[in-house]
Amino acid sequence: MTGPNARSVALDCLLLIAEEGQFSHVVLAAARDKFAWMAEEERALSERLVHGSLEYLPRLDRLIAERSKTPLRKLKPVIRCILRLSLYQILYLSRIPAHAVVNEAVKLTERRGLFGLKGFVNALVRRFSREREAMLAEIAASPDPVLRYALPDWLAARFIREFGAEEAEKLAASYLEPAPFSLRLNRTKFIAAGEPAAVTEGLTQSPYARDSFVAREGLSASLRSRIDEGFFFAQDLSSTLAVAAAAPKPGERVLDLCAAPGGKSLAAADLMRGEGTVISADLSAQKVERIAENVRRTGFASSVKPVQSDAGVFRKDWEAAFDLVIADLPCSGLGVLGRKPDIKLRLKEADIAALQELQRRFLCNAFRYLRPGGRLLYSTCTLTAEEDEDNVRWLLDRFPELTPLDFSAELPEIGAAEACRSGAVKLLPSRLPLDGFFISVFRKAE
Repeated sequence: MTGPNARSVALDCLLLIAEEGQFSHVVLAAARDKFAWMAEEERALSERLVHGSLEYLPRLDRLIAERSKTPLRKLKPVIRCILRLSLYQILYLSRIPAHAVVNEAVKLTERRGLFGLKGFVNALVRRFSREREAMLAEIAASPDPVLRYALPDWLAARFIREFGAEEAEKLAASYLEPAPFSLRLNRTKFIAAGEPAAVTEGLTQSPYARDSFVAREGLSASLRSRIDEGFFFAQDLSSTLAVAAAAPKPGERVLDLCAAPGGKSLAAADLMRGEGTVISADLSAQKVERIAENVRRTGFASSVKPVQSDAGVFRKDWEAAFDLVIADLPCSGLGVLGRKPDIKLRLKEADIAALQELQRRFLCNAFRYLRPGGRLLYSTCTLTAEEDEDNVRWLLDRFPELTPLDFSAELPEIGAAEACRSGAVKLLPSRLPLDGFFISVFRKAE
């Protein structure tokens, strides 16, 4: 028997994510380690197949259901996933010949011992190939949000309600574009090294933030070396802007409440040029060790202190102890659907209320950790009003000592001066090249 190839690895991953509810980034990272021996091209294809199938999965399932005599829910999970992978390739990877997609689908069915279903799979994938242009036309003309946006009904309806049909369509389209590989320059280390030009070679500097860069060609060996040396750490432009809005200053004492993997802690320490203290806290020992690894690599061990702590449990020793509290809290993640498309499979609309309750519990503690005159950064990587604007209103009602802080001077290039002056801004990936994000900053009364 031949060993695993890109499609068999992709099938295993898709089963774990789409049928068993595991997290895509965890599954793909594990597959990357397990199949490190595979050729780079094969591994890249495998990840593209998984990610693409997840991105389009609501649309793929609707199209498959329209063409299968057996209801989709009654198909074996492995057959559902073989059909999803096959339809994704036919619709969106035109460089792969249709006959190869058919052959590989049949082989995958055989490998799983489902010989009696070979004919069913063969016939249906061949039909996908014949009807490719008709399906693309159906998608383009359909008023059905599942087909049009590749989003669950409830989520498409929410985006239309909150942003309007035109913006919702642009949002949905942005999530189907390849997410940029964004990095933040460790300016402190860069200056200490004499600002060598080679450090930023091959990277495109963002026009929206001085220290944000995009690797257009992905993670090359040279870039990986620069990351390993601590000159860069992975951070989307949106997160870089959030920390910039809070304006950490040298000598301040900062708490990053839900910090893993530590990007905002490192960005704060960098803006502080390593002068001051950043307590970088998270719930599990595993997450704290990940923060610690990033701190060691970037050279901020003297200023960033990884700590295991539950954001939901008040700590008396932190009361009124911080100049800045960074509360980038667990959320529904609707701003990062382009990076984590499995969110659209797992998240239910009812989950949003529970997340809002959790956020408010954490924010109560965050407020108590602020010294008089201190600043609170509340941010999320989501787009729901409940988790963003509604929480801002709740904070101001609950804690009259808080005042929204004008941070327009810190973010002059994003074209949202009015929102920044009001103390809160929502960043949409349909308008800027970043993850969807919400940023709000407050000052506590002296």
